[in-house]
Amino acid sequence: MVNRAVATCAAVFAVACGDSGPVVRPIIETPPETSSAYPYTTIDEIELSVAMAGDDRELVSAIFHDGEPLTLRNVPFSEDLVVHMRGRDRGAQVAYGRTCPVTIDSDAVVQPRLYFSRVVRWGPGPAMLDPARVDGVAGTINGGRDAVFAGGGAEITTIERFSSLSGSFELLDDPAAVRIGGTIAALPNQRLLIAAGVDQNSNAVPTAEIVDPDALRGFQVESVAGPALRDARAVALVDGSVLVAGGDEQSGGTFSLSGKGFLFQVDDGGAVQPVRALGATMTTPRRMHAMTRLGDDVGADVLITGGRDATGMPIAATELYRPLSQTFESVAGATMLTPRWDHAAVRLPGGFVLIVGGKTRALPADPDTPVTSLELYDPVQGRFTDAGGLPPEAGVSGFSLTELPDGRYLLAGGRDINGAAVATAYVIRRDPFTGNVDVSRTDDLSTARAGHVATQLCDGTVLLVGGTTADTAPERYNPP
Repeated sequence: MVNRAVATCAAVFAVACGDSGPVVRPIIETPPETSSAYPYTTIDEIELSVAMAGDDRELVSAIFHDGEPLTLRNVPFSEDLVVHMRGRDRGAQVAYGRTCPVTIDSDAVVQPRLYFSRVVRWGPGPAMLDPARVDGVAGTINGGRDAVFAGGGAEITTIERFSSLSGSFELLDDPAAVRIGGTIAALPNQRLLIAAGVDQNSNAVPTAEIVDPDALRGFQVESVAGPALRDARAVALVDGSVLVAGGDEQSGGTFSLSGKGFLFQVDDGGAVQPVRALGATMTTPRRMHAMTRLGDDVGADVLITGGRDATGMPIAATELYRPLSQTFESVAGATMLTPRWDHAAVRLPGGFVLIVGGKTRALPADPDTPVTSLELYDPVQGRFTDAGGLPPEAGVSGFSLTELPDGRYLLAGGRDINGAAVATAYVIRRDPFTGNVDVSRTDDLSTARAGHVATQLCDGTVLLVGGTTADTAPERYNPP
C-alpha cells in the first residue's frame, strides 16, 4: 500500500492535478545482487520524484513500498526534467539514482533509463567490446548522455560509445588509428577531437579523429591531418577551438622536444578547419605536462604546469596560453612547490587549480620519485601554495580524476608510491570556508588498476574502464 503520495503542480506548468497527464515509469538498472552496490537489501521505501534539471524543488513525487509498481502520475509537461529515485532504510537515504534530463510533451507513458544503486559504492559496469584499454582517452558528448572511449592498446583500432539511453556499449562504424597515450578535447556541436599519441610501433600518429554524433547520419568518425606528437596535451578553448601543445614532435623517424602549439579551429558554419601551427611557441618547451582552462569567459587563459624538459628533468616554471593573442607567456613568480610531470591539474569551484600526483626527480641520473603532495594555484595571486598530500595508499600516477556533480573530484586507482596498481578511491574537495583541501577515502574499486580512464555521465555517476590488470571489466560509481 502506498504510505504517502504528494503531487504538486507549479503555476508555470499548464497541467491539472487530476488523474490525467503524463505518466513516468522508469526503466531501472541496478548492479547485480552479488555487488555491494546492490540497492535493495535493506530498503523499506522508495521515493520517485520529478524536478527541473539542477533544481531540488520537487514538482511531483510519490512514495512506494514493496510490491507496488513504480509509476509516477500527473507529471508536468516540460523540457529538462529529471526523475529522481531515492531508496531509504528507516528514513535514511542509502540508495539513489536519477535520469538524464528528459522532455515530456505528451500524455504518453515515459520510460527513461535510471541507474539505481547504493550511494558511494562501485558496482560492475556494462560489458565493453574492447575492454583491455590502457592509456586510452575518454570524453562525453550530448550533455553526458554518451561517453566515448578510444585508443589504449597496440591492437585496438576501435572507438566505443556508451549510451546512457540504452545502458550499453557499441562500436562506432569507422575503425580508428591505433593510438596509445593520446589526448582528447571537446569541439562545438557535441563533437570530440582525439589527437597525438603513438601507434603499435612507437611512432607518432600523424592524424586526428573527430567523433561526430550527427543526428541524421548517426555517429561518424572522421580522420584528419594532425600534429605528429607524443606526450602532448589538448584543451578546449572558449571560442570552440582546441589547442594541442607541447610533447615530442617526430620528424624523419626522430623525436625532439617541441614547444609548438597547434590549433583546430571551427568556421562560422561549424566545420573543423585544417590544423594550423601557431606562430608562437611555449616559453618553456615541455612534455607530459598539464593544461587547464582558467574560466569560461571569452578569451579565458590556459594554465600550463609541470612537464619534463629535454634532459628529462621536471619543470617548475608555469606559463599561460593567451587565446586572444595566440601567444604563450611565462608567469613571473609562479613556481611549483614540487616540479612534476604526468600529474593532473583541475579547476575547482572558486577558480583555484588543484595539482595532483605525478613524478619528479632531483638530478637527471636519479630514479623517478612519486609525488604525494598537493598544490593549489591561485590565478589572482599567480602563486602556488601547499594543499596537503595524498595518503600512501592512493594512486599518484596512472589514476583517474573525475569531476563529480557537486564540484568535488573522485581519484580512483593508479599506481602508489611503490609503483603497484591500487584499488583505492578518494573524494577530494576544497573547503570554501577554510581553504583546506580534504581527501576522504571512499569505496574501493573491485580491481586494482592503472592507466584506465573515467568520465562522469549525465546521471551523475562515474563510468571507469580499462587498466593494467587482466580483469578490466568497467565499474560504475554512484556519488552521494
